[in-house]
Amino acid sequence: MGMSAAQSHARLVSSFDTVYLSHIENLLSQLGIPVEKRNFLIAGGAGELPFIDVIPELWVPVDRYGQALGVVQSLSTKDTEGDDRPWQCPRCYERIEAQFVQCWRCGYFLPDQPDDKPDP
Repeated sequence: MGMSAAQSHARLVSSFDTVYLSHIENLLSQLGIPVEKRNFLIAGGAGELPFIDVIPELWVPVDRYGQALGVVQSLSTKDTEGDDRPWQCPRCYERIEAQFVQCWRCGYFLPDQPDDKPDP
């Protein structure tokens, strides 16, 4: 019995920022990793459809997921101080805009960032 399409692919990342998703898709294509795009055409239905059902997603074959995730993680800017670029949730790998400290998908909070105050 073979795997269904749903079982043979895993969601790598989702975001309404389709430029970001296209960049990831291009990087993965250069590595020969096939990418399946989902919800790109229905994203305009947000407001009429449940939010989670319309967010554009990139899916990759399960056997290439680790390699693809490495590409996405290499784009993470969370460790750059004073950065106003998006960050990636370490729990569910969702891309979160820089002004937020909590993942909208799974609720993960960014740990407090170190500050420049000397220890007492």
